Amino acid sequence: MRKLWALLKDDSGAVNIQGTIILGIAMIFLSIGFIFLPITTDATGDLLDYAYSGNASITDATYTGYTAVLGITPLLILVGFLVAAVITGMMGVKVMKGGANATTNPGSLILVGLAIVFIGVGLIIEPVALDGISSVVHGGGSGISSSFTGYESIVLMSPMLIHLGFLVASVISGFFGIRMMRGSGE
Repeated sequence: MRKLWALLKDDSGAVNIQGTIILGIAMIFLSIGFIFLPITTDATGDLLDYAYSGNASITDATYTGYTAVLGITPLLILVGFLVAAVITGMMGVKVMKGGANATTNPGSLILVGLAIVFIGVGLIIEPVALDGISSVVHGGGSGISSSFTGYESIVLMSPMLIHLGFLVASVISGFFGIRMMRGSGE
């Protein structure tokens, strides 16, 4: 306990608030990762069980690469939150030891929060997007018209691209949020 208290204090005996806040943010990342795991697993399971109501032969497997990318998403999200927790925790310890300076400005917290919002919005939008894309694939009974060059390939890849877009947006906003927290001292 004495070592923990010594870590929380700087040389003058005062508690290092910046480092404590950053360690708290690391614990929030860890908590959110485990809170989001069952939510994303359920949502991913629903998306993997997708079948278009107008034509039951159109499923998640109809779209190029979608099933593989979607199946690994809960693991990627959990690992992402764990990595964010470790990086932020290491940064908090470094700040507490006086080796770095950190800022907890609202902009960095907003970017970190957007990472979580992108995941949630993606899970909400994807079933709607799948229905819309499936109606294009089904095409009122005639299927995708092959008269448009490359159209079929792009339509069949679009669910995967939408899903990857939300994942990439989440990673980028989280990365820049954590990077902004580092401050100018490093």
